[in-house]
Amino acid sequence: MQKRMSVPKKIINYIVLIIIALVFMFPLIWMVVSSFKNDVQIFTDISSMKAFVPTFMEDIFINYKQVVQKLPLLQAMLHSFGYISVIILISLIVNSMAGYAFARLKFPKKNLIFSIILAVMIIPAQTVMLPQFSIIYKMGFTNSYMGLILPAIASPMYIFLFRQQFLGIPESIEEAAKLDGASQVRIFFQLIVPLAKPIYATVIILQFIALWNDFVWPVMVISDTSKQTVQMALSSLFNIKPVNYGNVMAGLTIVTIPVLILFLALQKYYVAGVASTGAKN
Repeated sequence: MQKRMSVPKKIINYIVLIIIALVFMFPLIWMVVSSFKNDVQIFTDISSMKAFVPTFMEDIFINYKQVVQKLPLLQAMLHSFGYISVIILISLIVNSMAGYAFARLKFPKKNLIFSIILAVMIIPAQTVMLPQFSIIYKMGFTNSYMGLILPAIASPMYIFLFRQQFLGIPESIEEAAKLDGASQVRIFFQLIVPLAKPIYATVIILQFIALWNDFVWPVMVISDTSKQTVQMALSSLFNIKPVNYGNVMAGLTIVTIPVLILFLALQKYYVAGVASTGAKN
């Protein structure tokens, strides 16, 4: 049995963890606080602890109002929500089924194919962007959301994460279901998927953050400003001269809110999912 930690040690651990959390949260806190300041206040306070202390202007939401007036940011956020939701939905089905196949099914050269998939993970995404764009262009999907959706569906990393999760589920559960006459498809969707909620939540968070923050690929594919994604819209703030950094911080705060909401909603499953994807044979 594990020894129970003494109260003083618990207090020390909590204090250390809080300090570490605050260190990692400093950039986020500074961004939010700066969104309520003008440029003079931001650069005056940046070298002191005042950078983390709000100095409210007469109209405290002026930066947020200006961002919404200058940019179609909310419309761009809706565009991003739309195509990202489609990607995540299809991606969860495709990658989880592929991961299940590598974890449970027997087929020729399974280990070799899986090794090749893992090897693909070490290839930098930037090296395949031009060939990828060439394929999308020939398919006629440039300047359309299909050009953003198709390349993002399958992912070697997510296949690996699903495989690791499914390996941790006892096979005896599936064997019992087969004895009751359940098909492989029914076993997967009605038995395996509910047991693997943590890894599904983990993949949702990872993929949403990656796609929400993606800038290079949308810029290559989308040329119509009416279809621009959230990061494309946000980058427009730097094209408005002179650059208003209070507006920039307000824009960054707005686009960070959905990520925080998603993470806070799924953090319990996220932690469990990460903890359950250790090394399994």
